[in-house]
Amino acid sequence: MLSLKDKMDALDQVKNLINESQNVLIAPGMLALGDSLSSALALLFTLRKLGKNANVLIDKIPENFQFLANLEPFSSKDFVISIDGSEKEIGEMRYEKNEKGLKIYLTLKQGKISQHDVAFSTLGQNPDLVIALGIKSAQELSAYHAPVLNIDNQPSNENFGEVNLIETTKSLAEISLNLIKALGPELIQGNVATCLLTGIICASRNFRNPETKPKTFETSAYLINQGADHQKIIQHLYKQKSIAQIKFLGRILEKLNFDKEKELYDVALTAADFQESNVHPKDLGFTIEELKFNFRYLPNLLILWESHASPVTIRGVFYSTKPGLVEKILENYEGVSRGEGVLFSTKESDLALVKEKILKIL
Repeated sequence: MLSLKDKMDALDQVKNLINESQNVLIAPGMLALGDSLSSALALLFTLRKLGKNANVLIDKIPENFQFLANLEPFSSKDFVISIDGSEKEIGEMRYEKNEKGLKIYLTLKQGKISQHDVAFSTLGQNPDLVIALGIKSAQELSAYHAPVLNIDNQPSNENFGEVNLIETTKSLAEISLNLIKALGPELIQGNVATCLLTGIICASRNFRNPETKPKTFETSAYLINQGADHQKIIQHLYKQKSIAQIKFLGRILEKLNFDKEKELYDVALTAADFQESNVHPKDLGFTIEELKFNFRYLPNLLILWESHASPVTIRGVFYSTKPGLVEKILENYEGVSRGEGVLFSTKESDLALVKEKILKIL
């Protein structure tokens, strides 16, 4: 836990880092995405107000949170179309442009291309500062060679940043609020306040988490006074679940199994489950939160799914109230832990085989 003096010193260092940077990349962690993404957008809008070229590292804003991204332009106008070249060789490329659009033609010397091999991203300049939100280790940011401002609330964080703002008793949004206040209290208004309040609401499960502290309520009242649109947040996060999300949650409940001996709820999702529900694996985070909130007795939860990569591999999320079980998953699979959960990947392509192996591990 940082002392008051340490916090002030760290915030001074943060101000220096930001003042010396022009191109800033903000990387939200995928676990606790509601808190990390909302905080990332608050920092994005703040940095742009300060004249910085800032972008958020995320492929797609989940539907529940698109109202935040729509508060102002979110990404650059330059796009990159990337094609996975593993086990294939592209021989020729040509394009055809007319008033109706653009077609790109590829001739392959070897292999095949499916829609899952094609990805889209925005083109940004190389960052001279990376802000990590809810990311455990430097390994997750190994593609970027720039100073890192490391913001997290997990005691397992490896303190890999040039400056580390780690406060285990606060949400990422509350830590980000203090950072933005240090840059200028006048920056906390309108869209920035709305993003920060969204993060707090996600982290506290709409203030229904019994661990929510009185200070969090005071902070929320302050943000509403600064222009945070509480009604809009609740409308999008809790009252207007999309048909796709409801359908997907229903499918998960249909397939949910319970192993009494291991006290384990598990579900295995195929690519067809996502396609037929019209959702993406990134929507899993909010489905998991819905399960955890509405079902009091979820001691251990395992969700496995077929990735959209080619070749297909199995990925998974495991939550447990027993830290030792989370460690067992990390000992056997490559993954990232956060709190009671771990997001992991396997080299297998068979859902049943992976489930069988994990049951033996647990």
